[in-house]
Amino acid sequence: MSKLEEFESFAERTRKYGLISSTVTGQPLAPVILLIDDLPVVNGNATYERLKRCLTLLVQSVRTPTALLFTDHGKADSTGFNMRYPEELLQSLEYAGACKVTFNPITTNSMKKALEKICRMEQVKVSADSVEAIAKGSGGDIRNAITSLQYFCLNPHSLLPQPSSSCYSIPSKESRDDANASNNRIPLTFGRDETLSLFHALGKFLHNKRESEGITSDGGLFALNEKFTRLPLKMEAPEVVLSQAHGQARHITDFLHENVLDFLSEVATDDAWVVSSYLSDADFLLAPPNTMLASSLRSENLQHSVAASVAARGVLFGNNHPSPSRWHAIRRPKLWQVEQSLWQNKCQMWRERGYYYSDIDKHVKQCMPMHSVIATELKPVLKWLGHRVCGDFGTNDTHKKPVNGVSLGDESEDRSDDDDDIEDW
Repeated sequence: MSKLEEFESFAERTRKYGLISSTVTGQPLAPVILLIDDLPVVNGNATYERLKRCLTLLVQSVRTPTALLFTDHGKADSTGFNMRYPEELLQSLEYAGACKVTFNPITTNSMKKALEKICRMEQVKVSADSVEAIAKGSGGDIRNAITSLQYFCLNPHSLLPQPSSSCYSIPSKESRDDANASNNRIPLTFGRDETLSLFHALGKFLHNKRESEGITSDGGLFALNEKFTRLPLKMEAPEVVLSQAHGQARHITDFLHENVLDFLSEVATDDAWVVSSYLSDADFLLAPPNTMLASSLRSENLQHSVAASVAARGVLFGNNHPSPSRWHAIRRPKLWQVEQSLWQNKCQMWRERGYYYSDIDKHVKQCMPMHSVIATELKPVLKWLGHRVCGDFGTNDTHKKPVNGVSLGDESEDRSDDDDDIEDW
């Protein structure tokens, strides 16, 4: 049973039965409020609609005062579906009759005082730097800060460096005044995830800001050829930026491929060739897997993560002669329009194929030609013969009829949503 199914079962029991009546036990019940502080993770429109329907019914018919806990920390800087749905979900719950109560985030100083008081009451020793890091990493959520403090007190000496997006770094006392303090930091491996907008992450990759000429990069264990050396970046590792952006690898690669030439010098043809080769490798990794090969969701996610890393690092490495710094507008990938037109043309061919072979036996229909045969042989012959097909084969019904079990309406709706997001930006 999935987490969503478990939550639906819990919500149904809560709606139907509520708490045990005082007339059964013979003792009055103390005032009780039901707190739901964690919702199941949803991915896609289908699971989101199930969760919204479940919560709407809970709001309309619950027998116990219930509070749903949401946090809007970082919602303005996120573009992923899983980060956008709470706002839509809140609106639907308000329409169902729920009351919205908003609390301002607690300041860092107030959070530090509360954590220090807890440490004194519990008689545990936590350094001031660690308390400050926990307070800043909680995002104004006192409950999250207390939970982080509990985890920290379990084993404070076992914190090892981990490349995680949820790490908040504490500069050591000896390195606070050092310009290279980022190399000597104590990582905190819990806390809220930092988020970036998709376009903010794209700007970091495309603008390719690096340190000045006077700062030399770390030579490492071996010396590189001069053409392979680059100055240090003025940002985190590309993988950290990608994890904070919560963007799909295909979208990131398409945006980089569409806009990277605007950020290259007009005479840097070699840089354009290097960037194109890396983007080509990323596109190959994003290609649909071969049906003959065994694939799993875990391996596919890893492959997409590698593709996004190759695209981002390829743009950063290949852009050795960037164009002068100025304002650039991020364009929507034209590839999306091409793919949408291609999809509509294929759907039209499917309907035309069904029209041409409507009177043929069902067993013969299994051998009907595919798209390539229709496009290269059938349609040219019909055009040469001057054949005019009766009926309207426009695109009005393209998204209403399923083709091979695929609903074209969902595909068009998803693409229109992506376009709206880009236009709004």
